[in-house]
Amino acid sequence: MRSLFKDLKILDINQKQGEITVKTENLYDLWTLYNVINEDDEVTALTQRRVVLKEGTKGERKVMRLKLKVKDISFHEFSNRLRIKGTILEGPEDYVSYGTYHTFNIEIPQKLTIFKENWLKHELKRLKETSRFESNFIILIIAIETGLATIALITNFSYNRIATIKKNIPGKRYKQTYRNKALEEFFSDIQKVLVENIKNINVDLLIFCGPGNTKDNFIKFLRETPNFTFKGNIETCHASSGTESAIRETLKSKKLANLKSKIKVLQEAEKIENIMTLFANDADLIVIGLDEVSSASEQGAVKQLLIADVLIRGASKKKKLKIEEIITNVENSGGEINIMSTENITGEQLVDLGSIIGILRYKL
Repeated sequence: MRSLFKDLKILDINQKQGEITVKTENLYDLWTLYNVINEDDEVTALTQRRVVLKEGTKGERKVMRLKLKVKDISFHEFSNRLRIKGTILEGPEDYVSYGTYHTFNIEIPQKLTIFKENWLKHELKRLKETSRFESNFIILIIAIETGLATIALITNFSYNRIATIKKNIPGKRYKQTYRNKALEEFFSDIQKVLVENIKNINVDLLIFCGPGNTKDNFIKFLRETPNFTFKGNIETCHASSGTESAIRETLKSKKLANLKSKIKVLQEAEKIENIMTLFANDADLIVIGLDEVSSASEQGAVKQLLIADVLIRGASKKKKLKIEEIITNVENSGGEINIMSTENITGEQLVDLGSIIGILRYKL
């Protein structure tokens, strides 16, 4: 049976054939496909491939429609691109050899058709649900203390620590001129990293965090820099250090609470913090791991489910079906489901905690 969901970015569903045709319209569509398309799925799309028509020539690029058996998939948010690598199953015989490799560069807007032997319920749901995060929100966060700075780029899809800058700053017992010169060199090193990233990436918010007044002194230095032209918002937060842990600390800060509606990682950081609090106060209301969570879901006891996306993406068919069963049980009992990105530090924390966690309505 065929049905049409143009408003949901699903152009066509052929359930008998296991085929769904979609059109990418924004970055979240690419991110959704990254989490839905798996190895050994089949994907059809319009693409370009270099074809050598005469020996000894470089060949020319031809536009053609190919079908690939997926071997690898990667998401590149800053180039607005999804790369799908696979072996060619179908295409114009004059130009391609079946079984050879090709890579689709899926961009915005683009149509593609995905074939699966078995579409799982949560995969269909992810395709049909439009994210309320309509666009990416990019934060450059700098944790800074005297002589140490950690710089990270945080988006709705990923977390990247882009630099750690260290500088020996003489103590107050040394000549002030020596200390001032070392601080200026330290600030200059940080400034170069910031200017380079702001130039290449559309950053929405700069956050400076750390102890004492080093962050304030650096902001003053930055504003006096001729080539610093950032026009977005700047926030400061107190944090305990200039290390990466201070960045995690800042993401949980109440000062950023008003940004939670725009920034997925802030919402996820709050969920992880709630779990850690529950661990400390009432650990019996938490179940961890597939077996424990599965048992609790069968009893309708799970009010909130958190799953690391890598657990689904890298799972065997048997494990995927078990995860599907858990998700269905939690949905049927009115529970909340959260699939968290392991490209972000919150998702990494979830993996450290066991990759799948259930928060219970009552103790079992």
